[in-house]
Amino acid sequence: MKITQDSLRAIRNDLPMKLTIVRLGEHGPIAKQSDGYFCFACPSCKELRATVNPKNNLAHCFSCGENYNNIDLMMMQGHDFLPAFDILSNWLEQYQRDLGERKSSA
Repeated sequence: MKITQDSLRAIRNDLPMKLTIVRLGEHGPIAKQSDGYFCFACPSCKELRATVNPKNNLAHCFSCGENYNNIDLMMMQGHDFLPAFDILSNWLEQYQRDLGERKSSA
């Protein structure tokens, strides 16, 4: 996928951050669902205080104050920008296909 403002916006806004963390599996941060929010271990301070805001699909660590989007998270896991973009683009395409299949079968 070509990198455009729209493709970056789609990765940031349309790919649920929770899905990114789940797809990272054992290579990603420790995560849990708590009080209706998805929390994970902050890549910067390692505290389990980073929380995904479902309204804007961004994460904020309430311990160190860092903010993350999907690309930031992938880069904090050791990926360079282009590989992170490619991986997230593929995950977004799969997510959108899955959503379309669910809507058409309903």
